[in-house]
Amino acid sequence: MVPRCTPLPNEYIMKILVKFMSQLRTLAGAEEAVVELPEAATVTDLFHSLREPYPDIFPLVRHAMVMVNHEIVTPEAVLRDGDQVMLLQLLGGG
Repeated sequence: MVPRCTPLPNEYIMKILVKFMSQLRTLAGAEEAVVELPEAATVTDLFHSLREPYPDIFPLVRHAMVMVNHEIVTPEAVLRDGDQVMLLQLLGGG
């Protein structure tokens, strides 16, 4: 069963499937979640909606690579109902 974030009391709700990758998956304690957001929400709005249910990943998601439907996007990207969002933690190295 996919965890769901707090539902919105709004008739214009989008459902977004969020997939956590690498360490984000471990910290979230889940592989994926369904998030409900208002119509025309952005990736930044998605980040903020993850803060309460997944506090351990919030500091990292702001620096994660974000893919929407297999395309890399910026935090300003507008989401659509049914989008699949992958959050990938960028790894440093030397």
